Amino acid sequence: MPPAAKRPMATDATGRPVRPALTREYIVRTALAMLDRDGPAGLSMRKLGAEIGVNPMAFYHHLPNKAALFDGVVEAAYAEIDVGPDALAGDWRDILATFARSLYAVLRRHPHVVPLVATRPAYNPAVLGLAERALGALRRSGYADRDLLVMVGALRSFTIGHVLAESGDPAGGPVATPQEAADLLGAYPNLARAIAGGYRPQDQFEQVLAALLDGFERWPRPQPPG
Repeated sequence: MPPAAKRPMATDATGRPVRPALTREYIVRTALAMLDRDGPAGLSMRKLGAEIGVNPMAFYHHLPNKAALFDGVVEAAYAEIDVGPDALAGDWRDILATFARSLYAVLRRHPHVVPLVATRPAYNPAVLGLAERALGALRRSGYADRDLLVMVGALRSFTIGHVLAESGDPAGGPVATPQEAADLLGAYPNLARAIAGGYRPQDQFEQVLAALLDGFERWPRPQPPG
């Protein structure tokens, strides 16, 4: 992934740089940009302070610790999920598919955030607001509220795991080169033949998403759709 370019700093009438007001949102958005650019190893309170141009102690007026910073980054990522009124007006399959695809796009855009999304608590306004709107629209399907939560949770877990396998940093360092992988497959003809037929992560995502939705279709509905 190419490094993200820094945004040019605003200047005053004399051309001197003007730093934006130090707010929680500004700190979190800067941390997210640093994760995109430098990966997890490039983010610390000290480095974040150098990036913004303030003493790191100033952050603690807005975020009590690094865990709170990570939670803010997760919230910022979830805030990018686009499940708007048009999607919510559709049927239950459209709503769930839009959620999964939008989450997939956001996580692919911010691959270094995936481990945080997978492990940090999702109790923040962005997540809870999204869930509230989606569940309100999904109730038209006739499925039980608990089952709707299970569906959303299953799609979330599947999407996070898929993106982590697709674009996550390998533990222990670099993996085999494409040529080394091709040479290794020579000993496994069935696997080589299957891969040669075409294997794109995005196609796999769509195929499994459709299978999950087809499976949900068979779940009982205590209430008639409407």
